[in-house]
Amino acid sequence: MRIVECELRIINVAVRTALYLLGSMCLIATPVPAADDPVQKAMKAYEKHRYEDAGRDLRAALPSLGRSNQPSAQLTLGMIYLRNAELHRELARMSASVNPDYLRRISAQRGAGRSRFSDLYLGLALLEGGKIEAAASTLERFLASGDDAKYKAIAKIGLGTAANLDGDQQKAQELWRGINSNDLDVKTELAAAYSRAGLRDKDPVRLCDEALRDTRKSGKAFSLMAVKNCIGVYGQAAIPDKGFDLLSRADLKSYSYRDAIGKSKVLSFYDVQLLSNLSVFYLQASLAALEKASADQQLKGFASYYLGEAHLLAGNADQAAKATAAFLASAQMPPQYRNRAMVRQGAIQHKKGKPSEAIGVWDDLIRRQPGDPELLSDILVTCSRLRIDCPRVAQTSAAAVESGDGRRFAILNVGLGRYSLGRKDLGKAVTYLEAGRDKGNKNKIESNDPLMLVGLSEAYYRTKKFSEALEIYFEMSKQFPQVRQIQEALQGIYSMEHKSAGDVKIN
Repeated sequence: MRIVECELRIINVAVRTALYLLGSMCLIATPVPAADDPVQKAMKAYEKHRYEDAGRDLRAALPSLGRSNQPSAQLTLGMIYLRNAELHRELARMSASVNPDYLRRISAQRGAGRSRFSDLYLGLALLEGGKIEAAASTLERFLASGDDAKYKAIAKIGLGTAANLDGDQQKAQELWRGINSNDLDVKTELAAAYSRAGLRDKDPVRLCDEALRDTRKSGKAFSLMAVKNCIGVYGQAAIPDKGFDLLSRADLKSYSYRDAIGKSKVLSFYDVQLLSNLSVFYLQASLAALEKASADQQLKGFASYYLGEAHLLAGNADQAAKATAAFLASAQMPPQYRNRAMVRQGAIQHKKGKPSEAIGVWDDLIRRQPGDPELLSDILVTCSRLRIDCPRVAQTSAAAVESGDGRRFAILNVGLGRYSLGRKDLGKAVTYLEAGRDKGNKNKIESNDPLMLVGLSEAYYRTKKFSEALEIYFEMSKQFPQVRQIQEALQGIYSMEHKSAGDVKIN
């Protein structure tokens, strides 16, 4: 039984019928037809990895749900937002690799066809990727090249953030203090910088509220820059209601700036930080929903499982350990969950600086359940996330996929692929990830884990299989239009590599 299928059934049992859950056998009894049940409908969308649809529709249905159904709805929302946060973190990492590559190439161009805005957006992309010195020098180059007041202010705010990240708070404050924030986009950019620096006394939430209110009064649509900034601010402040209202009005496939050069050349620039801000926002929304679900005694144990995962993703090792221990001490749950919780305990030990204890936890699990593809895959993916080598697990897994057959081992191929990608063994990464992909629906998110597809797209990009990488994002963009920034950067690199527009177009 697939884990997501059991999740759907567990929720129905735990909340609607209060029946007993025994092992992985789940009984369903619902007071309304399944087709009319918002929670079950959302779980079906979740199973198909349509996180945006699932979260939007269930959130809209919350006021119509009875009091007894609210805990199950909150648990479901928490699960949806957690997966969306995890996916957007990987998308942000991919974008932070692809966009600087693309922007460096166009920034290096000379002559009348060059856009000086390539320096601004390259500097912002480098800043998002943690390349502080390179980001600062690139932003300073932009400042020296023109006199557009709005974008000079944005570049100066970026320089302030670079200084702050480099430990020079005084310089950061001086740069930010000199900013004229009459422009609404600049105002939200400054709010985002304050939020990122933890300067609550600057009240970044109020700055965003004011800018968005004035935009509404003007009758204009929200710019993607304002959306990107305020989603980050509301995420950091854990104010999901304001964030979801903003997202409902946003065009996430839009660009931040479009530069028309001459009569035939148009360049669209995107802000990499949109994806990382969405990840933070969805993670905070997940934590808020899961905390509400955990207040219900019937769901407390199951909600603790996901709280442990969400806290670990947020970097809260102590809270992750507490929630995971609460889950393991709760009533019996399906073995897959207990195994994964134990794998997470190992990850928590590693985060706390106890790598030998982490390895010991994983080795003990493997000894008790040798050759279990889901368990091995989960450990490999965990090793990849922690950026550590786990050679024994990798060797055991490689032997298992050689002797195993059928879809049951597809998940282990994915684990090996993601582990190989983390070790930059690109040939193996492509081979394993392709083997784990649904061959009949190779790029469809309904049939494949989106995290696997993002990993495969990175392996394709790094091996210069740009067309194959683009095909993945064309499919993914049907549910997640915000991947447009990755698509256009890939298409730009593809065009430069092949001196043509390539054989794949962005619509």
